[in-house]
Amino acid sequence: MAVSGRPRALYQRIADKIRTEIAQGMHGPGARLPTEAEIATEWNTTRSTAVQGLKVLVNEGLIISDRPRGYFVRSRRPMVYRPQAEFSKRPLSPEMDAFLSQMTEDGREASQHIEVRVITPSREIRERLRLPEGELVAVRRRVRFVDGIPYNTNDSHFPLSRVQDSEIMNPDDIARGANTVLAELGYEQVRALDEIQIRMPTPDEADRLQLGPGTPVAVHVCTGYTEDGTPVRSVVNVLPGDRHVITYERSRPSLGSDPVIRPATEDDLGTVIDLWNHAASWLRDRGSDQWQYPPRAERIQENIAAGECWIVEDDGLPIATVTVDEHADSDFWRPDEAAEPALYVHRMAVRRDVSGLELGSAMLDWASRLAADQGKQWLRLDAWRDNGGLHDYYSSRGFTHVRTVEATGRQSGALFQRPAGEERGIGPKLTLRG
Repeated sequence: MAVSGRPRALYQRIADKIRTEIAQGMHGPGARLPTEAEIATEWNTTRSTAVQGLKVLVNEGLIISDRPRGYFVRSRRPMVYRPQAEFSKRPLSPEMDAFLSQMTEDGREASQHIEVRVITPSREIRERLRLPEGELVAVRRRVRFVDGIPYNTNDSHFPLSRVQDSEIMNPDDIARGANTVLAELGYEQVRALDEIQIRMPTPDEADRLQLGPGTPVAVHVCTGYTEDGTPVRSVVNVLPGDRHVITYERSRPSLGSDPVIRPATEDDLGTVIDLWNHAASWLRDRGSDQWQYPPRAERIQENIAAGECWIVEDDGLPIATVTVDEHADSDFWRPDEAAEPALYVHRMAVRRDVSGLELGSAMLDWASRLAADQGKQWLRLDAWRDNGGLHDYYSSRGFTHVRTVEATGRQSGALFQRPAGEERGIGPKLTLRG
């Protein structure tokens, strides 16, 4: 039998009802809510209880109190804030700074108030800029307005010794951006560290941004560094939660310019097994029974000792493995076929976080070159019989389906081959490292 919780207090139920009505669109942005007296009458309660319920929603930032006019649903038209846009390319002679340009493009009226001060930095800024005790900073303090409302603050801190004779010290817009000015001074920023925390505003922040009760802020601190790792700028952005959507765009990095392939060593046994298990887990999650058995560590050790097991690395990180040998499996290949000079591909596995970069194709091309260098006629492999997608993959990489063999106790047996030396050139070119 379910045990019910304690009944919610009446003021909480009043808040729940109004919150639901707002969510359902019964009270749109800017709409005036029923008065305290009207709510008290509806719920047959006191006016103080109605006020208590409304204050819950005020503290949540959902409504605002505008006495004596009443309570209103907070209007929200958030600004899209893109931290990654800081290093975006700008016109050589822009008409206005990035913030003003973005708001103008969005059809909104934007302005900003700028003041420049020379101050003793806070401990946090001093540590981020690695400044000794007592060194001063120049800070460009900005309040940015959108449609007449203060939307965020942007306080950029610079070591005073680096910028004191530059236009950074002038309380005016810098259309081409402070980053460009720093670069002109010899302090080009090539990377940035972003830190974001969510909290309630300080009294100073609430005053600068004219924040009502119940409005949290996101604080984005961005510290810029030069090529040699010197911090030259630390910016504190304060973003009211009801006025911003923080948007990050991310893309998976591509492989290094020269991924390498090298022979596996005894120390790589665990790595090969991990890559196998990783691939087996991915296959299992997709309903495939391929490789759903423990990896044969002794066989892998034999392949490593014979120089037949290979590791692909990107920036020193193992990302794939393949085994290439001269063994024609007698369960699959006929004696006349086994007599033909060929290399056979086994146990090819790629980390899923680098899938889609055609590492498999690159390993097949490399194996094909290896076969040709050794005077072989064919590059061959046997695939899982039930994995039609894998069959299509090999066919698209220039392999011909020879036949499918059903051997007792074996689930592999779809046989493929392509001429040694044939390359598709689809994936990255692997560099051999001995």
